[in-house]
Amino acid sequence: MIGINKGKTNGNTPDMANKNAKETIVNKFGLRLGGPKGEIELDKLKKENAFLKKTLADMSNKKSKVPDSDESKLLERIISLETLRERNSQQLLAKDQEIATLRQQLQAKGGEIVASLQSQLEQKAKEAERREKLVQSLSEETKNVKNKMAALSARCQELESRHGKVEDPGTQGSRADGQVAPADVATIQEHLRDALEKNQQWLGYDQQREAYVKSVLARTLELEQQLNQANHALQQQHKEGDSEDEKYARMQEHYDRLLLKAKKDLESLREQVAQGQAEAADSRRKLDDKARELDEAREQLQAERLSSRRSAEEERRASAERSERLRAELDNMDARLAEERKRSADLLLQVNHLQKSLLNQHEGQSRVAALEQQVQMSAKDFENEKLDRQSLQYQLHKVLKELRKAREQIAKLESTKQQKESRFSEPTSCSRLEFEKLSIENPHLNHTSPSKIPNLLDESFLECPECRTKYPTSQHRELLAHIDYCLSLSH
Repeated sequence: MIGINKGKTNGNTPDMANKNAKETIVNKFGLRLGGPKGEIELDKLKKENAFLKKTLADMSNKKSKVPDSDESKLLERIISLETLRERNSQQLLAKDQEIATLRQQLQAKGGEIVASLQSQLEQKAKEAERREKLVQSLSEETKNVKNKMAALSARCQELESRHGKVEDPGTQGSRADGQVAPADVATIQEHLRDALEKNQQWLGYDQQREAYVKSVLARTLELEQQLNQANHALQQQHKEGDSEDEKYARMQEHYDRLLLKAKKDLESLREQVAQGQAEAADSRRKLDDKARELDEAREQLQAERLSSRRSAEEERRASAERSERLRAELDNMDARLAEERKRSADLLLQVNHLQKSLLNQHEGQSRVAALEQQVQMSAKDFENEKLDRQSLQYQLHKVLKELRKAREQIAKLESTKQQKESRFSEPTSCSRLEFEKLSIENPHLNHTSPSKIPNLLDESFLECPECRTKYPTSQHRELLAHIDYCLSLSH
């Protein structure tokens, strides 16, 4: 009866110890045991505790000589080992969950950062392509303007050379018409100077744009390097996470080994208790040894608890440091994004400036076209003036020929007049009557009469080549004086 009561009391003490251990586990880990894995492990522990209770009750019934203190020590050791195993497993699960969440956060943040950097790089590449296209178009336009300016200068030089060739120092009419051309040439030269200055300004602006494009390309290379560094840092973080997983796996293996070792010790104890009273002294000695081992195990447990707490605190600190690093990186990325936004705004302003400059260039092209039209008009005027000079020269030659003919006719008429006057210097009445008869009969004599010679000269007219005034051929001397006067006025 005494043994049975002892067994009952001993059976109640492990129940209380199990309940206390379960309460401590639940209080420490909270709802973490509420999952399916925690329930399965609790069921296993309950079964093992029930089996151990039965075995201990049988042993207490069969061998009442075993002291209660040894049984309680064994039960306490078993319970402590089981609680330690459960606690370590729960800690490992919690650590795995934390590591998984940290990995997800890192992957999400790293993916967002990489995506944003890639989008920025794509935008920079597109902007660089656009700028290259703009630079190419500007260079082509500058080349076209240069070609046009060269053509204009060549045409102006040709016009100047033609003007120099056309000017004849012997002819006074060409000198009179050549006074308008130098003013047109001066205006065209001024326009050409303005166009050349604008061309030089465009060349300087083109060089500035090329330097800016080079700086943008260098910036894109720097961003690519930063992206590669970020990818490398993410890969290193993944590797560190893998190394932490390996560490936790090693710890779990260590604790499993300890549990297996404890189970082996329990089995050996069961075999020793089953041997009988002959080995009671040995069992007591072994129980003493086990008590010492339990004390050491308790100390080890306390040390492990302290180490686990320290490791937990270190891990918390590490997680806090990682979170701070991530926050700092996010702040840096936000600052970079703000800088990139500012740069994009600056680029938009520069694009607007480029558009304005392109509009100014189109206005310059329109001015060049107007200059070309003016040059063409001046060339046409010059050709018209050349044709007018040729026509005037032709009319002058014609007038001179007519003057020569008129002079010859006048000289002939004067010679005939003198001959007639010498013949009829002493006429008689009979001869006068005969002369009148002859004049009536012969019409040629009537034309050469002195009274009708001026009438013949007044029938033909001569014109001035400048003012187109008409003079009769009898007044050819007055016409020559008038021509000299008009030419002097035109000069």
